[in-house]
Amino acid sequence: MMYENVDTQNCHPPGTFCRQLPHPSGDDRTIEKAVIMEHRFAFFYWLKWTNSLRDNGLLTQSPPTLVTIDWHRDLAPTPDDQKKRLLELDQSNLSDVSNYVWAQFDQTNDGHILCATWLNLVGDVILLKNSAEDMHDVVTDHDGNKHHIHEFRSFDRFQEFMLERDDKNIFFDVDLDYFIHGKGKRYYSEDFKRYSDKEITQVIDPKLPIFQHIFPKIDGITLAQEPGYCGGIVNSCKIMEVIHSQLFGDENNWRHLL
Repeated sequence: MMYENVDTQNCHPPGTFCRQLPHPSGDDRTIEKAVIMEHRFAFFYWLKWTNSLRDNGLLTQSPPTLVTIDWHRDLAPTPDDQKKRLLELDQSNLSDVSNYVWAQFDQTNDGHILCATWLNLVGDVILLKNSAEDMHDVVTDHDGNKHHIHEFRSFDRFQEFMLERDDKNIFFDVDLDYFIHGKGKRYYSEDFKRYSDKEITQVIDPKLPIFQHIFPKIDGITLAQEPGYCGGIVNSCKIMEVIHSQLFGDENNWRHLL
């Protein structure tokens, strides 16, 4: 028996922390920032936010582009039986969605992106990664819509590509394990260590052209702590502190708007 949350329409997955923020464009509306321990729960928020944007007539494109920064690709294919169950999922029952992601998604947290494209919850995917070379692919969702996936190893190429696009709605997603030297888990690599504060700020900097370009279009932010891939919770929290202080001021307001 699966127990439902007492508030099926307004609950959040366990181990997540979600807060409202002013829209980074400076417009008079808000978005949400979700901090999650395990990356697969980003799917929950993408589903929630896309449906809310659609219901409120705020989607200029459908669906939002996913801009994600991650050590790993997190693009494991969605099995056919999973595709069928996703189509049967009651998207209005957030308790069911949370439980499904917790229990049925790949526990290594690498299948959530293509589950989201399958349901047309995110559109194109642009990934800055620390593994493998640049790749470009196309996947098709359950309605036959095509989703282009662009993967970059170089920050400069990632930034140049984003500046050439004219996205209208964006979800910005960061897995903190991107900021790790080594293979992503301490026991895989002798050179495992976290990025220095300076190295982190060279990627996450509101003054960079890519952030100036995407800020007005961001409709939700997911930050995955993933301590298991960051060398523990202390490393994860230290990385989060630098990223958060780069983007936000003391009152949780956008630093670029202060």
